[in-house]
Amino acid sequence: MNMVAWEHEQFSRLRVTAATLSELSAAPELLESTGGLFDNRHFVNEAAIIRSVKLVAESLARHIYSHQGKNIKIFADDSTLAINPSYIQSWLDLLSRTPRVAPFLSKNDPFIISLIKELEDHTVEVNAQHEVFDGMFTFYDSISARLNIYQVASVTFDLLLLLVLGSYLIILFSFLVITTRGLDDLISLFRRPPSRKMKPA
Repeated sequence: MNMVAWEHEQFSRLRVTAATLSELSAAPELLESTGGLFDNRHFVNEAAIIRSVKLVAESLARHIYSHQGKNIKIFADDSTLAINPSYIQSWLDLLSRTPRVAPFLSKNDPFIISLIKELEDHTVEVNAQHEVFDGMFTFYDSISARLNIYQVASVTFDLLLLLVLGSYLIILFSFLVITTRGLDDLISLFRRPPSRKMKPA
């Protein structure tokens, strides 16, 4: 089992420089806060995403250009380098409708091509590497599938139905015995048979 605390540790094993940005001070547990089937694009807080992007960009720019501790806003809202909300929204739309299961993303996947093209527009050199990570999970299906969910009756409904059917059968049985044999025969079914006493020889 090749479990790692942070995602970038998988790349470190391959001697690839990587980092993980997280609001958590410690590595999360397995499958902790990973979302679920009911995740939806409308649940994403776009304002929070934009603030996070601006914070990361501002921090990196100040570190690269040695502006730490200076009252300088490189990505100020009224400057030409301001964060474009429409740009962030377009990437959120793409990410929300694209399955991102790593084992099923090929080199020519449209999502990978979009990332490479975006990096080529803003950097000097881009190299894409396709690596297979050994993990504890194995995926056997395609990246897209149809999920059918049906709502069934609860256990209470089954018990109530069983009670109604049982009552109906008891009433039907009693009615048939009374009409064919009489009430006395029906009552005799519930009486204990008389005990037989053994006479001493």
